[in-house]
Amino acid sequence: MKRPYRRAFIEITNTCNLACAFCASSSRPRQEMPPARFERVAAQAGALAEVVSLHLLGEPLTHSAFPAILETCYRLGLRVNLVTNGTLLNDYPPALFAGLAQLSVSLHALACLPPERRAPALERLAAFALAKPPGLVVGFRLRAEERDDFYMLAVKTLTAAFKTTAAPGPDYVRLADGVFLNFGGLFDWPGGEGGRPKSGCLGLRHHFGVLSDGRVVPCCADFDGALSLGNTDEKPLAEILTAPGALSLRDSIAGKTSMPAFCSSCGFSAPDS
Repeated sequence: MKRPYRRAFIEITNTCNLACAFCASSSRPRQEMPPARFERVAAQAGALAEVVSLHLLGEPLTHSAFPAILETCYRLGLRVNLVTNGTLLNDYPPALFAGLAQLSVSLHALACLPPERRAPALERLAAFALAKPPGLVVGFRLRAEERDDFYMLAVKTLTAAFKTTAAPGPDYVRLADGVFLNFGGLFDWPGGEGGRPKSGCLGLRHHFGVLSDGRVVPCCADFDGALSLGNTDEKPLAEILTAPGALSLRDSIAGKTSMPAFCSSCGFSAPDS
């Protein structure tokens, strides 16, 4: 049965082991989503969305019960995408990730490492992808200014590790079966002066998010709950998402009514539908 949403973003922690200049600066205290809350939220999200993505703010692998979080996903039969900076992957056995549908690595985070640590980190990620569990798709996301030093290093290191001579295209290059290097530009986070004109966005139509404190937000860019719709500790997720306030916000984000200022300043995407 087709679910009403394509993706549910669940933030299991807003803590990160890196401090990247391009990332949003949150005003929230650091916290993990307790495993009991995660199981409840994940079960409800799985009934509403085709894919559960462990992503919003923070590095998921810093969660103190990370293996248990993944095991809960597998037990619930969820299709799961894990988004990580990749620096902690070697702390866990590869078999732990065998039940994932996709593992997405934010390569641009490695640019904040000291220069001498960048190539070894990229090589470790390549080694992980070369030995990945069967069926797992690994996507390396490279959001950087084209042809800057880190961009060049990442492309050179990964194409060499996979012994591919394929030239990077505008969007991606296939490194191996089930392994891709995807390209994209940096973007302006919402709530500031950046962004670009847009006629609508897909928040609350294509996806929604749940912060580590249980609050429901329209998208993965609402990192501080500026447009929070309610808390899953107080009401079921489906009830929150179908409440009049959520439906009104969905129309506003879609451009059917005046778009919220928070969204109009977001440079992440600007779809027309």
